[in-house]
Amino acid sequence: MRTKVHRAINTVTLDVGKPPSSRGETWKTFTILYHGFEDLSTGQDDGIESPSFFCNGEWWNLTIFPCVPCGGASEEHVSFHVFHNSEGGASATFDLGVLDNNGAVVRKSVRKEYFFDEDDGECWIIFMKRSYILDPSNNILDDNGTLKVKVQMKEERDTAFVPRNPFQRKMEGIFLDETSSDVCFEVSVVAEEEGSNDAASCDWFYAHRLILDTCAPMLAAVCGGSDKGEMAMATITDVKPGIFRHLLFYVYGGKVPKVDLKAHAKDIIDAADKYSIAGLKLEAEKAYVSSTEITIENVMDNLLYADAMNCFLLKEVAVDFIADNGEELIASDGVSFDDLPGHVVKDVLVAITRKKKEVVAEVAYDDKTGTFYAHGLSLMSVSDLRKKMFAGGFDADGSREAMIKALSGGDTESISNDEIED
Repeated sequence: MRTKVHRAINTVTLDVGKPPSSRGETWKTFTILYHGFEDLSTGQDDGIESPSFFCNGEWWNLTIFPCVPCGGASEEHVSFHVFHNSEGGASATFDLGVLDNNGAVVRKSVRKEYFFDEDDGECWIIFMKRSYILDPSNNILDDNGTLKVKVQMKEERDTAFVPRNPFQRKMEGIFLDETSSDVCFEVSVVAEEEGSNDAASCDWFYAHRLILDTCAPMLAAVCGGSDKGEMAMATITDVKPGIFRHLLFYVYGGKVPKVDLKAHAKDIIDAADKYSIAGLKLEAEKAYVSSTEITIENVMDNLLYADAMNCFLLKEVAVDFIADNGEELIASDGVSFDDLPGHVVKDVLVAITRKKKEVVAEVAYDDKTGTFYAHGLSLMSVSDLRKKMFAGGFDADGSREAMIKALSGGDTESISNDEIED
């Protein structure tokens, strides 16, 4: 959970006289003040989000996690995450630093990252020891307990406004256009009252076969064909009209509102899975994960659902919870392991090993084959694997094993028992 409670200060540097020629690049600085740092929530998943700041035509924010466990060690660290808040992809160079009371940089890191879409983020998992920040002798927190963080972003020289490619807007313009369509879906849902066969709702959705054939072949197959060029008709009875509208709008390049993704996540996952709309399924899965708190009481239900629907991100979150709360789960009378699939055991071992080894996305790369070593990939998170799949031109909706195989060129080296015991 991320809450906006801290403010950003936009710092502008003014040059007097001619600056040195070596300063061929400019940076925009934002100073973020985290007031009462010691009292900020220290839950592992509790992030504190800054207000958004603007640079290079894009919106960004910085989220701090004040207390992150460091693998098996007792020392806790502070973690930072930068999030991209504008539509579409963007690249940016960041200089992130923690300042002391004299304005000196105590710890810094410079990185260039690519963000694939809105709400995509990059993290500095173990940026700085929490105890070092809290130690008064290091003079980092001021008298009010405020932590000062500086974010510098390299400004791109050519930031002239250029309109985005209008293709998506034009596609959305013919969405549900009856005049140009050649396919019609009748979507109805039977009333929930027991013994009733009357339709509670029925809606008509017009579409274009070319778009369906290209972007949603499974949905196109439902329509059949029309020999005389007449409107092809199809009836859908297993998806609610409102959910089907989201599904079809996504096929036409539209974005489902976040509030609807969260409110109807499971319905959208089920529909997208049925008709193989992989991208929408991943978006709904992400929304479900971000809006659902995994607990002792619901972890098994979520794990079984994720396994049945091939929701690998949700599955990873549930498995990580099991790895972190094994003793409580074993002691709980309300948790049954009878229906747990046997293949989930390996997922639990991977989760435990990943936490012990503190593996991040930076893994060995084989220059000769142009692929990643499976050894490093096997310990990466589902989200990091999906990013590498997308960057490599692969479909990002496969299982952990399928993604590792694709990225490593077919080498599916597994984790040995010795590695797990290290």
